[in-house]
Amino acid sequence: MSDKRKVVIDCDPGIDDCFALMLCIRHLDVVGIVAVGGNTGLQYTERNARYMTELTGRPDIPVYAGYDMPMLNKLVRATEVHGSGGLGTVVIEEPKKQLEKQHGVDYLIDTFMNHDDISLITLGPLTNVAQAILKEPELKKRIPEILCMGGSAFVGNTTPTAEFNIYVDPEAAKIVFESGIPIRMVGLNVTRQNRMTPDDVEILKKMGNPVADFAAQILSFTAGMNGRTGLCDACAVSWLVDPDIITKSAMVHVDVETKGEFTRGMTVCDWREYMGKDPKEDIAHEKQFVQWNPTPNVEVALEFNEERFRQVLFDTIESYGRQ
Repeated sequence: MSDKRKVVIDCDPGIDDCFALMLCIRHLDVVGIVAVGGNTGLQYTERNARYMTELTGRPDIPVYAGYDMPMLNKLVRATEVHGSGGLGTVVIEEPKKQLEKQHGVDYLIDTFMNHDDISLITLGPLTNVAQAILKEPELKKRIPEILCMGGSAFVGNTTPTAEFNIYVDPEAAKIVFESGIPIRMVGLNVTRQNRMTPDDVEILKKMGNPVADFAAQILSFTAGMNGRTGLCDACAVSWLVDPDIITKSAMVHVDVETKGEFTRGMTVCDWREYMGKDPKEDIAHEKQFVQWNPTPNVEVALEFNEERFRQVLFDTIESYGRQ
């Protein structure tokens, strides 16, 4: 019996999702993967998830397809970042591994209603998870925790205030964040602290194994656009892979804005009690006083050990050559 932490991963692969899956499949007990439309369409995200299980030597991990479209929002994709098929310019053959017939939402419900020792990782829009909660409200009491790559403590990327995963389906995110399920949020404020460059592509090329070769190809696409990339989803899952990579977090109250003309999709973090005196620091990373006493609902990651993350990431990818 494995002593690794059991997880279900809801994701939209996506270049950074692929790196996240490399980490999770090696270090965690991945019970199942559910694909959602996000970075690109569901027809590609579920295919890419199946491909990753084959590439990493774990085709036994079941892959399910969830929803392709957001609950209410207009369709938004990130193909300019990930390529039309989600893997940059890499073209892959249809995986031999088959997609499971059960709908991804029903899989989430069945899994968490019948097990209490599995964590949920979300790396894409929260459509599947919200739909599962609406269909089976008891999930609010059954999911032990959600590790969410999404949102930001400060600024966005899709808009000045909203990060992509939350912006794609704000209504779904609001349902999940208000569910009462313990949430750990790794947002842009953390993932910006990691920087992968074309130099890292060369490091991957020298490893000489199929996983590293694929990683080099897809990283060259995303790192080549602006000379750097954060690999957001890989940064997020590292909190479970090696807890020492996230060196500081804070329990705060987070709401998801769904109505604002300029702020739709924003994760509104209540930092009022963290306002410090330093003019160069937006917020202190320790409480400065107690006045409003908001009820915290999210553990927000704040500080990130880039050197440790890079070591874990490269060691993990290199280890696929020693199977």
